[in-house]
Amino acid sequence: MDSRSNYLNFSQVYHDLLRSEEDFVNEMRHMIENYVRVFEDPSTPDAIRHLKEPLTLNLRELYNFHANVLLKGLQYYSDDPGKVGQTFVRLERDFDLHVKYCRDEAAAIKLLDESPAKEFFDVSHILFVSLRAFFIRSLHARR
Repeated sequence: MDSRSNYLNFSQVYHDLLRSEEDFVNEMRHMIENYVRVFEDPSTPDAIRHLKEPLTLNLRELYNFHANVLLKGLQYYSDDPGKVGQTFVRLERDFDLHVKYCRDEAAAIKLLDESPAKEFFDVSHILFVSLRAFFIRSLHARR
């Protein structure tokens, strides 16, 4: 391949990465707006609101990292995709948020399958399915 071909391939990979990150941020925003807020709603039963931390894991921190740090870093290098690696090196420690999420994910899914969370979310079946799908899809796509 010549250097122009290499540049075009690299540029395509960069744009795919950027688009993937934008999609991930949008999914996470949706989860926070439609799932995490359920636990903050005064009409949600106390037994469910007390499960906020173990069931929402660190979604807000992950969202803030991806939306306000990683995505901004990727966008910053849009004129020079060759420097994208610097973003990942600079943010290496921030990816520990994913380690925490992975560590706690199985317990959150198990808790979702138990009462009273199961009973509550069975009423909101779409929300429950959406949450489980997000847990499974988000991390397996990132692994």
